[in-house]
Amino acid sequence: MRRGAIGACLAIGLLAGCASQPPAPITVAFDRARARSQLAPGNNEISGIALLWLSSGGVVSCAGESATLYPATAYAREWARRVYEPVELERRLAPPDFFYRPDSQGAGGPAVDTAFLETSRAVSCDADGHFHFGSVADGEYYLVAKIVWQPHLWDEHNFYYGNRYHDLAGSVMKKIRVRGGQKATANLKWSVPNSRWNLW
Repeated sequence: MRRGAIGACLAIGLLAGCASQPPAPITVAFDRARARSQLAPGNNEISGIALLWLSSGGVVSCAGESATLYPATAYAREWARRVYEPVELERRLAPPDFFYRPDSQGAGGPAVDTAFLETSRAVSCDADGHFHFGSVADGEYYLVAKIVWQPHLWDEHNFYYGNRYHDLAGSVMKKIRVRGGQKATANLKWSVPNSRWNLW
């Protein structure tokens, strides 16, 4: 680019999009065949709950939402690292193997191959936030559960958020490994310290 063009670009500013760049894509190709083979029926089970206790006394869970298993391919590992870990590193309060991403952060990370999202297995969470996966093959998985802030909850300062509670939706993620007919428990539970401002 010529010097004059560079000067014009700087004059317009970054917000005009002159120097903006889209997020770098995931560096490895998604191996759909390998992921699909891991989703074949197996002899393991994964049960658990996605639940957050707030210092205000309120509880949020994946009730009415879904929990999803993604086979831990090389593509999935990079996806998890770039989408979830940066958020947690900014405010590492949760347990080491637990990651939370609020929807308010946007999609985050790189654009995701739709084949990756589709090559997964989802179940519904019950009214208490419990989920169960039966006939799971041996292997490693990323378990992701959607959590929505429930209506009619007040924080410790008695500030009511009313119809804005949907703004506080997000998802939790944890890695799990099963093998040999295991009946594994994958609880995504966290007692949020101090105040909900630390979480959201």
